[in-house]
Amino acid sequence: MQIRRRIKLQARQVLGTIARLNIFWRTIFLSVLIGSVTGFFVYLIERVVYRLLFLTLYNTAFKNHLVVILIPMIGVLAARFILSTGRVDNAGGTEEIIKSYHEFRGKVPLRNALYKLPAYIATLGFGGSAGLEGASTYIGGVVSSIVDRTFGWLRLPYEEQRVMLLAGAAAGLSAMFKAPFTGAIFVLQVPYRSDIAPNALVPTLISSVSSYIVMVSLAGTAPLFSLAAKAQFHFKDFLSVLVIGLVCGGLTTLFIRIYRTTKKWFSQGRGRLGPRPVLAALILGLTGYIATKAYGEALPLGPGYIFIQHLLTGNTPIEMAIVLFFLKAIAVIFTFSAGGIGGSFFPLLCLGAATGSVVAQMAGLEPYDFGVVMGMSAFLAAGYKTPLAAVVFIAEATHSSGYLIPGLIGTVVSYVVSGSTSISTHQRDREDIHLANRFHLPVRNAMIRNVVSVPSDIPLLEFREHFIFRHLHRIYPVTEDTPGGPHLLGIFSLYDLDRFPPDTWEKTTVGEAMVTSVVTVTADEPILNAIAKMNEKDLEFLPVIDNEKNRRLVGGITRTDVFQGEWASLL
Repeated sequence: MQIRRRIKLQARQVLGTIARLNIFWRTIFLSVLIGSVTGFFVYLIERVVYRLLFLTLYNTAFKNHLVVILIPMIGVLAARFILSTGRVDNAGGTEEIIKSYHEFRGKVPLRNALYKLPAYIATLGFGGSAGLEGASTYIGGVVSSIVDRTFGWLRLPYEEQRVMLLAGAAAGLSAMFKAPFTGAIFVLQVPYRSDIAPNALVPTLISSVSSYIVMVSLAGTAPLFSLAAKAQFHFKDFLSVLVIGLVCGGLTTLFIRIYRTTKKWFSQGRGRLGPRPVLAALILGLTGYIATKAYGEALPLGPGYIFIQHLLTGNTPIEMAIVLFFLKAIAVIFTFSAGGIGGSFFPLLCLGAATGSVVAQMAGLEPYDFGVVMGMSAFLAAGYKTPLAAVVFIAEATHSSGYLIPGLIGTVVSYVVSGSTSISTHQRDREDIHLANRFHLPVRNAMIRNVVSVPSDIPLLEFREHFIFRHLHRIYPVTEDTPGGPHLLGIFSLYDLDRFPPDTWEKTTVGEAMVTSVVTVTADEPILNAIAKMNEKDLEFLPVIDNEKNRRLVGGITRTDVFQGEWASLL
């Protein structure tokens, strides 16, 4: 009996090692594939939509005071018509990724891409005030979903599908901004306001680097912005950074509230091209007209690269910076209110740049672009609740690491001042369970079926060597074999192992050390019951049994499973 048990354990050990190696290389392969393909398509989007279409219009047609009103109007209304025809919302790429991550098991609906991609081209190419990163992150999500479908025979678990979705989004952001670290850090932070996405660090880094390599191979390594490097900081600089953080935090909160209220009102209009969206499109066009009339350029229109670079030159008086802030804010709000689609990442950077410009001039900061860059990071951190990504971005986008420390100070201040306000409506506070969600589907739809269980008669030393080091789980159901299947006896965890001195591990069995008072849930109970039990006892894992009489172990359920299990697609 002893020999048979040891053979069984050795077999599990070998199979577990092979499985982990397969998962490791599979993750690397898929991450590189997703990153490389995404990088190539982002390059095409950047070249065709921005350089060929938008810049051509910006440098020629937008000089005409009438045309600069009409072309952006046509773009956003065309996007609205396309999306409404396909009955698709105008959520930008980042928002689509967050929603798919939380609600659709990491899969972007591919049908929607047939409508969203043309809508992106219409909005961004014709002067809509939205970020190109919206299109690039969406492309990354679409690529990850296509790869998942193409390699369906791998049968990726839903958690890995979610990770690959983030890898695709990171690749899109990395390629568009030539900022691989920003791409990875941003998509890790953006699903949650106060947490980061679990188990996704390595895949997002690999995909970000892969897409970056493809992008710079085709487009060069020049930084996104050029500015003077600041070598030394003074106490006055840090005080100015604090002020920039405070102002950006407050303005971000105000901007997001106005943005949501305005967009909601305009979205209530009837018809695909009713009077409300037409009015919103007209207001968008007028921002370009006003800027062209006053400053010779339609600075509020488009993704915002020209807007920010103009502020970085130092030739923008305070009055002009204030006017540009309001024009850009209005242009962004009415681009989305009219039905346009795009990213919010870069619009937040633009508003932060204008804010930082005003504070920098009032404080007499040298060089001038220091305040502009600090404002960019502070506004982004407050708007998306991504302080780390905001700081890393300014370093990568300018090729200047000297802004990291003051940038971190400004982002922390703006993050705190803005509270829980976020431009994303699908962000969650953290990877947690909320009783307000009414989940009435049975637990069997969300549970893990292949649960690693531990025999009750093995010594703790053997448990440590053959289970902890092999499977890396924290909690294990303890079972005994019966004709009807594994019978649940108790639960044993790493915390229980720590209660026993190492010199007793060889003689003490798991059955003697396990916790016998186990909170369980049956496979037929509603998921709501599992949520209640987890929250009541603050548990991470529940064993799933067939019924209370037999207590046959049929699976397990975790907090993540409750949110993202197979049942999610049925809601």
